Amino acid sequence: MAGPAARRLAVQARSYGLNVHMGRVNSRRRLHIAQDFGCTGCDGTYLTFGPTTNLPRLLTWMDELPAVPTALGDNA
Repeated sequence: MAGPAARRLAVQARSYGLNVHMGRVNSRRRLHIAQDFGCTGCDGTYLTFGPTTNLPRLLTWMDELPAVPTALGDNA
């Protein structure tokens, strides 16, 4: 599970202009966590299992995300 220490590390890395990647993003919840951390990329196996059903869901999740990562403006 992604915890406060991981978030602080990701935010600090982004403050240095580094890219941050999160793996195992296979749910709406994890996608929002990756966004909150300021991740510049993420991946998972969600589309591998039932791509016909899961692609529309994933696209809906992507549409729900704010345009600007939330962690970049934080002082976490």
